[in-house]
Amino acid sequence: YLDVHRGALDHALVTTEPPPAVMKRIRNVLADLCVQVHHESDFKYRCICLQRRPPSPNSTSAVFLPLKSTEEGADEVRFSVELTRLDGLIGTYSLDVRRLKGNLRSYKLLYDTFR
Repeated sequence: YLDVHRGALDHALVTTEPPPAVMKRIRNVLADLCVQVHHESDFKYRCICLQRRPPSPNSTSAVFLPLKSTEEGADEVRFSVELTRLDGLIGTYSLDVRRLKGNLRSYKLLYDTFR
């Protein structure tokens, strides 16, 4: 069962692809990023990603690795990924990615991966 989308809509994350195919693709992206995934439902995940900080302030590249939460130099980002339906548009869905906790810059890097 899909919830109805509420709030701002990112047009880059709107799809008419079947929900099971969308969620399969999302699981693959999360696995590639080494993100811990907790299934809340078939269409909603809570995720934890630990990101190793760049070695120098001038470096803009980020490295997403499975790290222990106590490891020095790691930022934890918690976020949810949910597929919702658009009210009044049958067969049209929105992928909602929301930051729950953590550094905004690190979250933005993750969010842009889904776009």
